[in-house]
Amino acid sequence: MQPRNGISWGTIAVAVSGWLVSVFLGLLELPTKINSFISDVPKAKESVADWLLLDQKYTGMWTSSTEGWVDATDQELNSSKDSGGPVSLRMRVYNGRVEGEIESAGLSEIYVYSAILLEGEKRDTGIDLLAYDYVGGKKTNLALMRLTLNDEDERLPLRLETIKQGGPLFPEKARLYRTTTDVSEAIKGTLNMNLMRQVIEQGQTAEGPEKGD
Repeated sequence: MQPRNGISWGTIAVAVSGWLVSVFLGLLELPTKINSFISDVPKAKESVADWLLLDQKYTGMWTSSTEGWVDATDQELNSSKDSGGPVSLRMRVYNGRVEGEIESAGLSEIYVYSAILLEGEKRDTGIDLLAYDYVGGKKTNLALMRLTLNDEDERLPLRLETIKQGGPLFPEKARLYRTTTDVSEAIKGTLNMNLMRQVIEQGQTAEGPEKGD
């Protein structure tokens, strides 16, 4: 009589024992997984809070520069060439508070550094923005500005209006577009070496010749 073809009891026993081992190992790993889940809960809550409180419409890197735009309109070109421009800013809007930096051609020409700090507050109709720097260790306000966001389908959806400033540091009005939503890297400004040289020379002149000359 031919033996029946099929799975032997030995094979079944091996399979069942392997299944039991895997279940047992899973039970051993369960406390670790639970602890890992518990430790990850605050991080998950923080991520959800960040997602809810971070203003996605305003946060990002913005610029009025149209350099490289072969199809730029006259209005877009003129906006980037206004006195004090072009202007670029890095802005993070979180829970209604604004922090970041702003850079402009005006700053690079008449100020010691081409980029300064930003802070502000989001209102119902836009953002009230303050551009400032630390002079002699003290916080010094250099410009008061206003930001409003129009139709995001426009190529230059962000409007910048300079309400008050201590010189032609920024354009009176400008239109900006967002280049990226990543605000992890600071703006890499440049030093105004000509201005620094002038200040040093004026300081030396004010001191006068040394005694004995």
